[in-house]
Amino acid sequence: MVRVALLLLAGCLVASSASAQTRSLSSQPLPSNVSSYAPASELPAPAWEARIGAGLANPGGREGGLANIGAEIISPRLIQPTDRIAAAFIPRFNLGSSLNVNGTRYAYAGATWTFDVTRDIFVEASLAAALNDGKTGFVVPQDRLNLSCNSGTREAAAVGVRLSDRWSLVTTLEHFSSAGCANGNGNSSRGPANIGARLGYTF
Repeated sequence: MVRVALLLLAGCLVASSASAQTRSLSSQPLPSNVSSYAPASELPAPAWEARIGAGLANPGGREGGLANIGAEIISPRLIQPTDRIAAAFIPRFNLGSSLNVNGTRYAYAGATWTFDVTRDIFVEASLAAALNDGKTGFVVPQDRLNLSCNSGTREAAAVGVRLSDRWSLVTTLEHFSSAGCANGNGNSSRGPANIGARLGYTF
């Protein structure tokens, strides 16, 4: 017991000494040319990011109300400008999928533009080429969408909140566009629009 008490006392003395040195260093005035305020434009450069989440598929339409699972990986910017306005014009490349449990599923690859409103809040816009496994024939069940062709584009808008340096929560509205395709009756087709939330992890 005496040895344990002596070890605890020695540990407390070492911690106290380290804390005192830290306070001493932090109390020293900064050089005149250094500011203690870090402006919002000096954000840490984004690295690779993985996101996964769930939501509702095509609310109010065919296949509406079904569970939808989404996942994607986003690359860092190829160029890392220090200004947040300039950074918004440099895209990050994405690769992902949107899986309707009982309906249309698609995969996509494209670009995402991120604008940091503040240190913790950001907005995004995405555009990608996409492939789907939806219904494309002349006869389509009443509860399924007729996409007419298996290729198209994926557009998305998002609002995100950084929970920490690593984690973020992103609310996303995405749409699969099959513009240019015609269904069996010669009319334009319409792809699904999904809404949901994804949890992101930066690594």
